[in-house]
Amino acid sequence: MVTVQQAFSSFSVDDLDAAEAFYRDTLGLEARRTSMGLELDVTGGSPVFVYPKGTAHSPATHTVLNLVVADAGDAARELAGRGVALVRYPGTPHDADGVVHSDDPAQGPTIGWFQDPAGNTVALIEA
Repeated sequence: MVTVQQAFSSFSVDDLDAAEAFYRDTLGLEARRTSMGLELDVTGGSPVFVYPKGTAHSPATHTVLNLVVADAGDAARELAGRGVALVRYPGTPHDADGVVHSDDPAQGPTIGWFQDPAGNTVALIEA
């Protein structure tokens, strides 16, 4: 059995300065530069590591980060005020703020998605 001491997730970006400004200034997350990239402290626990890939970067085809919030609509409106629009996927019923609501947890959470400056998808999931 492998003894795990810590775990963290990671994803790439094409511009580390833009990612740092977005995650720190736009989203208000704690962001710390390291010799290899950027550490995001999103919960006071294990960090999320963001690393530069420059022109070799391709946005992930999946959600790279899920942010659990008390109210997805409030969070969406706050982000809109900061210039961040939620993604509206065709065929998915969104409300005016771009949030998808679910009355049945088996069908999925109340959720909205937006993209970081590198094109990676981040989700707002209502607690």
